[in-house]
Amino acid sequence: MPKNIVTTEALQERMTANAFNNWMGMKIQELSEDQIVVEIKWRAEMMSNPKAKVTHGGILGAVIDAVADFMIAAKVGIPVPTVDLRIDYHRAAMPGDLRCVGKIVRLGGTNSVAEAYVYDGDDKLIASGRGTYFTAAAKSKD
Repeated sequence: MPKNIVTTEALQERMTANAFNNWMGMKIQELSEDQIVVEIKWRAEMMSNPKAKVTHGGILGAVIDAVADFMIAAKVGIPVPTVDLRIDYHRAAMPGDLRCVGKIVRLGGTNSVAEAYVYDGDDKLIASGRGTYFTAAAKSKD
């Protein structure tokens, strides 16, 4: 797999330039050639049901999409459009910060595939997903 062409600092700046990612408190904890680890600060506004106190599935899906995309961005230089996204929910996310790990499955010239896994504070898998991203868009920005 090609080396990362973007620094952690530059990627973090790009990630939080997106107001929604910034609102979610996304912070890159680790960036290697093989994976990205992002912490998400939990907020009460993320609840889908205040009585059950569970995090909305849309938040989890957005985190998976962003983290998978930013792992690809580390390789191609910029975030690229999502073509397709599949999310699996494994258990309810209770209040508390989350950790999401993103990995590239295939880096291609036109489309790329990446996966991401969301874990709670007890390291339990909450949700996972796989997305296809239009990496040809990065070439047009050169």
